[in-house]
Amino acid sequence: MKKLVIEATKERIVAQSGLAIVGNLLNLTNLASRLNAYRLPDISRNPVCSNADVAKSYIGLLCQGKSDYDNIETFREDAFFALALDIQRVPSSPTLRQRLDQAALTEKWKAILHEESLNLIRNTNAEISPVYAKDKPYIPVDLDVSPFDNSKTKKEGVERTYKGCDGYAPMF
Repeated sequence: MKKLVIEATKERIVAQSGLAIVGNLLNLTNLASRLNAYRLPDISRNPVCSNADVAKSYIGLLCQGKSDYDNIETFREDAFFALALDIQRVPSSPTLRQRLDQAALTEKWKAILHEESLNLIRNTNAEISPVYAKDKPYIPVDLDVSPFDNSKTKKEGVERTYKGCDGYAPMF
């Protein structure tokens, strides 16, 4: 990966410039080599986009608050996106969807993602500080719910929250 130099400037800063930091953090892991070493069922032996490129592309989307597979199309010809995340080939929306659907069926991908996440926290000496409530420590975790747009459907009983209960937040 090319070295990126971070310096002060008076030029306009683009919104996705933080992806360079994400890319550098990903390169501190063995995520790419481990995902590429694992062959997913129903995926050709030599896919056009590597498993690492698929995973890094989706991580890049998530870091920008975009979770829809179709959002990747905006970045397919974006040289900075690929450079910042050290991606050889940004996948198409169908490739991203199909590969991640296959990955979701395997425990190996899940294990690799969890292990590499923990290793990154350890290797960077990231400070994790608990928040105390009633003298009990809690580690804050940023999670988001999965809202569904039920407008224009004929579903009965759909209210303000899922199952009609205040505070119920389904996590997927």
